[in-house]
Amino acid sequence: MRLPEVADRLRVLAKELDCDELDALADEIARRPSGQRAPKTSRKMTDKVRQEIIEIHKKNPNLSQAQIGLKVNVNPGRVSETLKGKRR
Repeated sequence: MRLPEVADRLRVLAKELDCDELDALADEIARRPSGQRAPKTSRKMTDKVRQEIIEIHKKNPNLSQAQIGLKVNVNPGRVSETLKGKRR
């Protein structure tokens, strides 16, 4: 059974057995709204940001993608995509 089916069954049993606790348990397993997501913290990828990433990498080839990402405020995945030429 899936959770909605379990909740429905608990509600039926709650009525049959006159048990408020079962009804409350059915409410507890209901899916809740996801709510707001965390605010975005990375910069938007622009041609300027891409160029910054490339220049930092050329000047500091030993820096990790995570370190470059910290310098330009983008995640390491975007740095990787930029350096591989996948983000244009």
